[in-house]
Amino acid sequence: MQRKSDENLTRVYNALANPYTRRIIQILRENGRAGFKELHDSLRISVGALHNHLDTLEGLVTLGADKMYSLTDQGRTIIDALSVRDQSGISNSAENPVHESRFGFIFRELLFGRAFFNYLSQAPGRSFPFALTVLALGGYISFQTNLEPILLFYLKPTPGIGQVWFLLMFPLGWFITFGVSDLLCYVFFHKRGGEQILIGSSALSMLPLLLVPGLILFVQPISGIIQSATAMTILIQLVVQIWVICLLSRAISTAKGLRIEQTALVSLAVMYMNITAVILALQVGLF
Repeated sequence: MQRKSDENLTRVYNALANPYTRRIIQILRENGRAGFKELHDSLRISVGALHNHLDTLEGLVTLGADKMYSLTDQGRTIIDALSVRDQSGISNSAENPVHESRFGFIFRELLFGRAFFNYLSQAPGRSFPFALTVLALGGYISFQTNLEPILLFYLKPTPGIGQVWFLLMFPLGWFITFGVSDLLCYVFFHKRGGEQILIGSSALSMLPLLLVPGLILFVQPISGIIQSATAMTILIQLVVQIWVICLLSRAISTAKGLRIEQTALVSLAVMYMNITAVILALQVGLF
């Protein structure tokens, strides 16, 4: 029982460590109730990010039949006990009790890119220059290395494929990944919206795919080692696939306001569909 209580307290601390969730609680405490649009206008963050913060406050905040958010009895009791009115007190008391090493923090951010995606979601237009750069770079590297992606995989095309496809396959793979991810979010969880954020963030999540061909193209001494060492190539590609799945899961979570365990299901479904696409492409002789 004590362990469960400690876990609940840790979850509350983690929720209150975020300035946006603290602001949501402050609005609900002062006003009693607030609609989604009111919260969205007050916080000025993306729809997906707001959904994500509200999910974090599950148990503390509830959505009524009138589509208005309010604090639960448990939430009001906990917030009163933590002196929510004192914002500096919140900042001090809401520190995460679990101390994470600097290496662990950096590794988690590289693997999931949470802080970066949250930053982009606050103004969806921010991600477009980054996304266009990734897509253009992907097309260029594909053209130069003769390595073509089928969504999340790189393969060598048959000689009969026209040169223009070398530039278009990477952007086409991203477009299919984006479309399938958006569709599966609706099919699995009935989530709409957030497409503008997902467009940019899903493109950025495919950046690790350029690691292997990028090394082959730009680092000539490593190029020979990578191309000759089959085991190393397979290992690098496996790491890249896992990395892309993690980034894509976070990108979908940020855009759609779903929990990461939910979006991991979507990303894995996209991966299995990629494998099916690769098998079909090999059978028809495209690669």
